[in-house]
Amino acid sequence: MRSFGLRTITGTDRGMRAGLAAVIALVLVVGLGWGFAYADKDTVVGRALSGEQLTAVYRAGHACPALTSGRLAGQLMVESALDPAAARTLSGGRGIAGLTDEQWRRWAPWPGARRDDTGASVLALAHLMCNLVGQVRASGVDGDGWRLALAAFLSGVAKVPEAGRVPRKASDYVGQAGKYAAYYEKLPQFASAGSARFTAAASVPEAVPLPDELVGAVVAAGSRCPEVSPAAIAGQLMALSGFNAEQRGTSGQLGIAGFSDDLWQENAPKGASVWDPRQAVPVLGSALCRLVRELTALPGDPYLLAAAAWHAGVDTVRRAGGVPDVMTRVYLETAAAYTAYYQLDTRLAPPSAPSPSPSSVPASPSVRPSVPAKGVPATTRGATKPAPPPATTAKAPVTTSVPTSASTPPNTGVGPRGPFGPGGPGGGGPCWRRCRW
Repeated sequence: MRSFGLRTITGTDRGMRAGLAAVIALVLVVGLGWGFAYADKDTVVGRALSGEQLTAVYRAGHACPALTSGRLAGQLMVESALDPAAARTLSGGRGIAGLTDEQWRRWAPWPGARRDDTGASVLALAHLMCNLVGQVRASGVDGDGWRLALAAFLSGVAKVPEAGRVPRKASDYVGQAGKYAAYYEKLPQFASAGSARFTAAASVPEAVPLPDELVGAVVAAGSRCPEVSPAAIAGQLMALSGFNAEQRGTSGQLGIAGFSDDLWQENAPKGASVWDPRQAVPVLGSALCRLVRELTALPGDPYLLAAAAWHAGVDTVRRAGGVPDVMTRVYLETAAAYTAYYQLDTRLAPPSAPSPSPSSVPASPSVRPSVPAKGVPATTRGATKPAPPPATTAKAPVTTSVPTSASTPPNTGVGPRGPFGPGGPGGGGPCWRRCRW
């Protein structure tokens, strides 16, 4: 049987030498390729977070100054690979946060919290990490507080002052968590509000006319305090649920206004149902007015701060001193664009409201403002397009503008005429007092 060697393939000595050169070149290329791969070993790619996990990370990521949403996501990735059902994580705990039973008993964020509740587990981890940051700082060890806290989480608090730095046993854990944190912090959804990497949502669902049966409840909800108008209530309802009274959010939001269990229990009258829009919508108005009062000490527009607290949690807004993260800002911009749409609905205008120039409320680029004509059936699914305004509504739109003080700093929203540009929400609409970030 004829044997095939390199000479057989190349045919001649000269060909053999050429073949050898090609093999050597191939080996060098492969070797260089391996070298490049090795040099790039510090690059990691984290798993995508679910909507529920994103919400949990956003809300817990501001528990203390040493913590960020990206850092918290990086720790979750290295700890459990974001697996809520992890039976045993890298540090020896379980669940998405890798907490031991003892840690969970101590740091469960509220009575009756469940380990399988992602929001509760992530918040418990955040509180524990902030406590560890304080402990390692009190021990006198110099270095990045978050990295030292990671080491303490894995190895125990006592090991950090013994080593005077990150112990060798914890170095890989700390390094990997740092790499994943860097990965997540580069993603647009983890950019802080006002960051150059911030971009609003490319598109949002088109606004639909407010259903007739909700007009009374929306007007009632928007009459609780001067900072919260009926149009603002309608805009939030559209952003929260699209007027779907049966909605259940990925993080436990309930009903047309997206109530959490805690918010509903704190604000709803006894016997009211979160699933009845005629009861839930007025409660939304009362709750927002309460949040306005609670957040008056913070700089910025009280209504916008209250809406941010509705989305991210009041404690998160307080710790951040304003809008805490990019997703909350996207929510605010979306709600503001919808608010500009509903400002044109004369059914929501208080009788004594002033009438500004028609040019003061231009159309938002992400919704198509129009006023539903009488007799056009309202829909919550967008199947019926709003009809052009009837002749009787051709006058200037009515709004509840509150004049801005001359001493108020210029608005710093995205774009010169974006939802928070000059003139206020909706790209030129009214500014709800002290509109600044």
